[in-house]
Amino acid sequence: MATSPTGTSQYKKARKRRLHQARAQGTERCPCCKVKLDYDVSLKSNNAETDHVIAYARGGQDHVDNLAACCRGCNQSKGDRPRRP
Repeated sequence: MATSPTGTSQYKKARKRRLHQARAQGTERCPCCKVKLDYDVSLKSNNAETDHVIAYARGGQDHVDNLAACCRGCNQSKGDRPRRP
């Protein structure tokens, strides 16, 4: 049985690092829908989240290079389909 990527310490560290990188690089908008990202408040549709570029369910790893910052709405609607910029 596969484990959820959101519970592993490796994922949590990579997620934190990727969001920090995106904010430092000045990523203000979701690359998919262009909504302004909110890095400070969680559980809103424009909350900045990490998305696996190659889905975890399809063999993607919990590594910074396989994570992209996007809004919560796009991340949840995408599922395990490939990410489109």
